Amino acid sequence: MNVKHDSKHKTILIVLPYGIGWKSIINDDVLKLLSNVGLRIVILAEDNMINSSDPNIIVKPLIKYQRSRFEIAFGLIRNYIFADVDKKHSETLKLKISQFNHKHTILSIFRKLIGKPLAKNNIIRAFFAWIDGNLFSDNNYKEIFDTFNPQVIFVTYPFSFYTYPVVRRGKKMNVPMIAYVPSWDNLTSKWEVPVKFDQLIVWNKIMQNEAIEFLNYKLSQVKICGVPQFDLHYNDSLIQERKKFIQSFGGNPDKNIIIYATGTKQLSDIEPNIVEIIQIAIEENKLKKPCQLLLRVHPRRSISDFQNVIEKPDVFLQIPGKASKEFMNSGYYWKSDIEDYEILSNTLFHSDVMINVSSTITIESCIFDTPVINIAFDTNQDIDSFKSIKRHFKYSHYKYLLNSNGVKIASSSKELLNYINDYLDNPGLDSEGRAQIVESQCYKIDGQSSERLLKYIVDFVNEKTDYNQ
Repeated sequence: MNVKHDSKHKTILIVLPYGIGWKSIINDDVLKLLSNVGLRIVILAEDNMINSSDPNIIVKPLIKYQRSRFEIAFGLIRNYIFADVDKKHSETLKLKISQFNHKHTILSIFRKLIGKPLAKNNIIRAFFAWIDGNLFSDNNYKEIFDTFNPQVIFVTYPFSFYTYPVVRRGKKMNVPMIAYVPSWDNLTSKWEVPVKFDQLIVWNKIMQNEAIEFLNYKLSQVKICGVPQFDLHYNDSLIQERKKFIQSFGGNPDKNIIIYATGTKQLSDIEPNIVEIIQIAIEENKLKKPCQLLLRVHPRRSISDFQNVIEKPDVFLQIPGKASKEFMNSGYYWKSDIEDYEILSNTLFHSDVMINVSSTITIESCIFDTPVINIAFDTNQDIDSFKSIKRHFKYSHYKYLLNSNGVKIASSSKELLNYINDYLDNPGLDSEGRAQIVESQCYKIDGQSSERLLKYIVDFVNEKTDYNQ
């Protein structure tokens, strides 16, 4: 894996919004490798996130770009009013448009009469692209582009609004751009990025098809690498002995582990009720085997939401990441390191049942063949259908898991407890379905996804810089 040398530095501009991709995608070893093979690396990142003494690694602040009201309104027009819902993989988009129509009656009429009939019109789409390129360009990064003259731009999370000024200027200056899509739902659930990248790197064949059929990329533009964030899960040397791991959080090695992984508060308001149902079932011996509940609270969720259960017997807290001010302006108040990934690997390996709503941790659990139950009921709350927990199972990306027969979907508290008991009785139940999920979502099960991603980046640099010389 080599970058061809020439008399001048080849410069790659790497954009790390919210720190996404740092450590799991781009890390010190990767930067060292890129530097050693002759690249000058300019990184746009949060303050104090990356420190390097290498003269070929230059870190500059990422500007917290705030969209104007006009740009937000334009985005709504482009992404909703004139959205084409006849394309494949449009299930999530249809749900969002339905919610949009519910909130904005007048705009919904405009969409019905004008937007929807013209959604496929190439002239309209070209006009939108012209507006974006000419009305929303700015000079935020002009000095960086003038000073370092990047030949290639790599973006670790292209759907962040913070990246917009960079990719717009890159497009204006005809700089080749490559982006990694860091999550399985991004392509069908996020606003369309203002520019089209020269190349996308995705997890799997499903996402490749989404990029082609939903976002109109060509097959040659979409590379598959697997999931770099999951590479550590394939390192068996990180797995502790079960007794040692359970004692590390104060648990009882003689009891089974039920883990509940929460989402953010935006995901659902009913999760504290679900956790309480599980806790009471444990306390009242409604489960077939003695169990303890490991509550893994999302860093962007307050533990006070679960105050009713966290002091109960056989309930233990796990809060991933560490408090950090590095990303607080972006709404991210924590950061993860290698130790956090090791804890997660051990948690998923040693747990007997994983319960969550519809999180990516479902896939990670399947890597360890740990049984998974998803929550698809709103307990006893009367919740608007647009906020109902059930909506997550209508999203484009989740239908593949539903069709796998590898995950149980609990539609009531009774089903939830029955499924827990089924898995406690027979941990191998649905194992083939879980293997199918891993195969379809993770591409290759070898822990080499990061290397494939790095190779695609280096190949892209060589191809584009040779072409432009």
